[in-house]
Amino acid sequence: MGKLNREFLKDLGIDDKDVVDAILDEHSKIIGEVKKELNTVNAKFEFLNQKNDELTSELKDRDNQLNDLKNSTEDVAGLKKTIEDLQNTNKTCDEAHKNEINDLKKSFAIENALRDAKARNIISVKALLKLDEIELKEDGSLKGLSEQLETLKGAEDSKFLFDTETRTLKGAIPGETGMDDPSTKIDLSKMTYDERNAYFEGDFD
Repeated sequence: MGKLNREFLKDLGIDDKDVVDAILDEHSKIIGEVKKELNTVNAKFEFLNQKNDELTSELKDRDNQLNDLKNSTEDVAGLKKTIEDLQNTNKTCDEAHKNEINDLKKSFAIENALRDAKARNIISVKALLKLDEIELKEDGSLKGLSEQLETLKGAEDSKFLFDTETRTLKGAIPGETGMDDPSTKIDLSKMTYDERNAYFEGDFD
């Protein structure tokens, strides 16, 4: 295993400066793109965790309020009305929080699916989707998205939004001329998540 740098490429027998520069430039570009996407994913996870903590705290406060009311000395009729009002308010807030969390989960799942579909610009492609026709199922899968993606990929005015080409690093094998060779193409779609992470970080066999 080794870091992808000039010394490593030199050890592989790649001495051509132009080839080395091209490989390192492409590697740097890939690393930048992946780190940007990872930062976005981490930010979304932190936001969801924060929302969950807020909801848990609110539920705890509401339970305390109900317990306080039950132990109060107010008249029975007035206490019953106060509890009913509080319960209705809590139910409305719970539903609002639940819908908000579900919307965030759905949005996060859609953006992940667009990355897997090799969308060049997540925001642009997402804006073309009919989000109300997409359903997030309990198992985390999305119903109604694949059909829309196939339509966008096949339409002349939107297919350019998807990267259907396979990356090729020329000169990565000693003695290679730099000409296109199908055997040197790296198909990221066939890699596992861990293999892609290792590749983007520059560690490979």
